[in-house]
Amino acid sequence: MAQEKSISDEVKKYASNIDRDIYTVSNIPEEVIAVIFAYVSRSPKGFRENIGNVIQEEQLGQERAAKFHEKWVLNYGHASVAEHAAVHMGVERVSRLFSSILELSNEYMSFTEYSQRYQSPVKGDFFTPQELDQHSALKNKYIELNNYQYDIYSELNDKLFEFLKDTVPTPEGMEERVHHRALEKIAFEDARYALNLATYTNLGMTANARAIEDCLTKLLSSPYSEVRTRAQEMKEEVKFSVPTLVKYANENEYIVETRKAVQGLTKQMVYKHSTQTSDKSYEVNLLNWTGKDSSNAEEQAIDTMVKAILFEHSVSSYEEINKVIDGRALDEKLEVLKRSLEKLGKFDNPVNALKLVSYDVEFVISEACWHQLLRHRKVSWIVQEPGITSGITVPPHIEKSGTEDLLRKAVSESENLYKELIQENLPEVASYVVTNAHNRRMLGSFDLWELYHLINLRMSEGAQWDIKNITGILAEQIGKHHPNLVKSALKRLD
Repeated sequence: MAQEKSISDEVKKYASNIDRDIYTVSNIPEEVIAVIFAYVSRSPKGFRENIGNVIQEEQLGQERAAKFHEKWVLNYGHASVAEHAAVHMGVERVSRLFSSILELSNEYMSFTEYSQRYQSPVKGDFFTPQELDQHSALKNKYIELNNYQYDIYSELNDKLFEFLKDTVPTPEGMEERVHHRALEKIAFEDARYALNLATYTNLGMTANARAIEDCLTKLLSSPYSEVRTRAQEMKEEVKFSVPTLVKYANENEYIVETRKAVQGLTKQMVYKHSTQTSDKSYEVNLLNWTGKDSSNAEEQAIDTMVKAILFEHSVSSYEEINKVIDGRALDEKLEVLKRSLEKLGKFDNPVNALKLVSYDVEFVISEACWHQLLRHRKVSWIVQEPGITSGITVPPHIEKSGTEDLLRKAVSESENLYKELIQENLPEVASYVVTNAHNRRMLGSFDLWELYHLINLRMSEGAQWDIKNITGILAEQIGKHHPNLVKSALKRLD
């Protein structure tokens, strides 16, 4: 009895309560938490009892946790156990290029990044690739470019602010100083298009150990030296929390060799047919959608969702529901869909049946817009490297204020150095001088469920103009084939 009481007292340090069915666990090393949670599949005991036993057997169970993970996670492949171990990490003074690569490395990681929409960067805060240490003349040009573009950014910022003060009156009932703060935000939000991907940023990251191992494997296999170096630093820091679970996160031969092989084939098969665009705005090309090859694409999409909705709320087989729905009037099917969505609030998620309707889209968008869009992790992204062949996006306020020449000077200087770096066989370094105004090309695959989220978030009143435009074009493109579905998504904006 005394021993049981001792265990209970010890458990109180780590569990939020010892007598209720729902409780939180804290103050325990993450690898130990993963083991405790994993035991439930093989033990009749509750998590709290396992906490007591692990602590009693060894000091916080670290050795036992390591042995468990070596056996079950690393040797037997039960990787889901690693999802119970979470790590929070600060990642500071990394390039914008690195941050985009990190955020795309695994869809189960959560990030909050320093925003150039709300904070002005500092002159001199940019990353210089180590490859330039062997090219002193190019290194000087690179540093000069970054400083020059910051000066352009500052000048744009000042001129845009003055232009906005002169052209955007203070709304009735708002203090002038509050209005001017809002205009300052718009000014440096647009001025940042003159900055490049070498500019430093900071991120906060939370992820489970399984996601981190996958992330680190990809980063350590990157062609960018900054990415590999930072990934090794991340691995060393993560070892404090989950040493065993990231033990085998290393450069992956499959990733590295496949990249080299496919790059070689691409040069043979595609490059001779590629065209360079000197100047081009953003674009959205809808490539594929549910029902594309049918006579009525939207009806096929509605059929798919309605059958799933009825299936979920019945005891019938899918085949039986299929017979019931086939031949029904479109109005009847729309009524089922309407009832499933009519109570949907601004902060609600739609029914899962919307995940059965899919879209494949090619985007050509500015780097500034891309760094917002990439955060939509429910979209599967296939992304080209940064470059200068897809034109640029010029913010409307820059066009109207007569400061477009300033932005184009920043772009032109970037493109000159970019070409020089490519000629010197430094393609990875060249990526850093691409500006936020330059467009990048990517493929995105997502479902109607995610489209609802995109429209709700990125077409709302406070959304940044660039991503708002892109999402509007996307909705318009999809609306040509699925008009009722897009109309329903747009209703939440009201």
